[in-house]
Amino acid sequence: MATDHRVNDSEQSLLSLELAVDSSRLLFKPRSDLMEFLLNGNSTKRRYSTTVDENRKKRIRRDDLLFHTLTNISLDSEKIAKAKQNFADPSPDDKVLEAQKEAFEQGMGNLKISQAETSKTVKTTKPAKKIDILEELSTNSTYAKPHKSFVVIGHVDAGKSTLMGRILFDYGIVDARTVNRLVKEAENAGKGSFALAWIMDQTAEERSHGVTVDICATDFETPTTRFTAIDAPGHKDFVPQMIGGVSQADLALLVVDSITGEFEAGFAMDGQTKEHTILAKNLGIERICVAVNKLDKEDWNEERFESIKTQLTEYLTSDEVQFAEEQIDFVPISGLSGNNVVKRDTSIAAFNWYKGPTLGHYLENVKLSSTVDTDSISKLLSEDFFVSVHDSHKDKGEYKISGKISSGVIQVGETVIAAPSEEVFKVHSLRVAKKKVDFAIRGELVEMSFKASQVSNESADIFRIGDLVSKVGSPAKTVKKFTVSLHLFNMDKPLLVGMPFVLFRNNCQVPARVSKLIEITSGKKKKKLLHLVSKQTAIVEIEVQEGSSLPLTKYSDNKILGRIVIRREGVTIGAGTVVDF
Repeated sequence: MATDHRVNDSEQSLLSLELAVDSSRLLFKPRSDLMEFLLNGNSTKRRYSTTVDENRKKRIRRDDLLFHTLTNISLDSEKIAKAKQNFADPSPDDKVLEAQKEAFEQGMGNLKISQAETSKTVKTTKPAKKIDILEELSTNSTYAKPHKSFVVIGHVDAGKSTLMGRILFDYGIVDARTVNRLVKEAENAGKGSFALAWIMDQTAEERSHGVTVDICATDFETPTTRFTAIDAPGHKDFVPQMIGGVSQADLALLVVDSITGEFEAGFAMDGQTKEHTILAKNLGIERICVAVNKLDKEDWNEERFESIKTQLTEYLTSDEVQFAEEQIDFVPISGLSGNNVVKRDTSIAAFNWYKGPTLGHYLENVKLSSTVDTDSISKLLSEDFFVSVHDSHKDKGEYKISGKISSGVIQVGETVIAAPSEEVFKVHSLRVAKKKVDFAIRGELVEMSFKASQVSNESADIFRIGDLVSKVGSPAKTVKKFTVSLHLFNMDKPLLVGMPFVLFRNNCQVPARVSKLIEITSGKKKKKLLHLVSKQTAIVEIEVQEGSSLPLTKYSDNKILGRIVIRREGVTIGAGTVVDF
């Protein structure tokens, strides 16, 4: 571009510019060689001089100031001032951001972490069959017999598995051929007296060590009653498995070895008898029957029986355990010989002092509040449905879980929710005692199956031991913090805030700690709440360890699922009830 400045003799100075376009350097060629960029000015003082040569050059002369205008729109000074003021004020985006900041800062002070409610809408389904459950329970022969579940607990080697084997054999659940085979196997292993125990102890580990290491549940039926019998391990190393067994029972059958020295080892010398009874009471067992076993080795001595009865009654009714006397019964037996288990040998003169029932007769006739009869059917139908998962597996495109129904009723085709996974399922089938049923009720051990195609996230753990399965709208919650009325037993050292322990809710166990001491309600009270000691009862806040969560209910909503037990360093140190979330 070339420029040419010319000044004439007139009153005004003129500026002339000569522009030329080098088209070789342009990406896009304009429509004309000249593009005017000074368009506006004082129109009264314009003089143009334009010539066109052979190179299509255009020359423009203009008498306005060169940098006076850069737009073809006439601007008013007032508008310019107003525009400047507008830019000085906060923009709409700035106002929104400032409002968000203020709201965030104000809200943080009152922010509380709480369990988020599920946001998804759950579509409930109706039962596959229209069943009048009230009529079924009243007229169906299967439900004409009451159902009772009992767990066999006690110190290791007290004879629990042998007793269970004897009960199954004497009721005809296990035939003589099976028992004879087990007798030969036990004798070949040098454990002849373990033959009946092997009916329940099925694994090689249990048979080689002579102790039960996991719970074993068996369903059987007598002419008057349907039973679920649960054999729990007695060794202190397997207390968590024992807790799983107790959580599925209504009645505890405490087996004690009456042999002099053996009873004292299991009871007075820190054996498992004490811990098992504490756990039974605090996990919701409503009644306990003490089977004084091996009394034949003490020549059916009445004084020995009464001595054991006195010691155990005093302990079971103490502040540490808190059974009422009317909740405790005693039956003398010999599990190995079978006397007074299901049948009574009246030929033994030394045993004539006992006038009570056999153990079998006692189990058939004992009254339990959990038993469903015609008087409690209406209450059953109004209860919230809950199952605590005891076992689960996937088989042929179906998820299958098993557990005891703690309350309510469930039918095939109904919708249930698993916690904490929040997966929603339609019940595909139900089994009770290995038989397909259309519905299952409180107290029964049920197997439920669901189509795996219903799972929304197969990468997640859908069912774990201790998970809760309930219907839509149940009071169960999956929580990380909750308030508990906690009672502590004898402890070697205080329980400090933040000190870790293992928390049990039924058969669910999670690592947890006390995060806050709210109030001491009984025991030694101090002005500063720094820790808890033996025999204290306090309202505390419990927090499960990071990465864990716990599905549970308040005690007021469910007296089984609203209970917790805490253990530290392999010892049960406390138990409590859930007050609030």
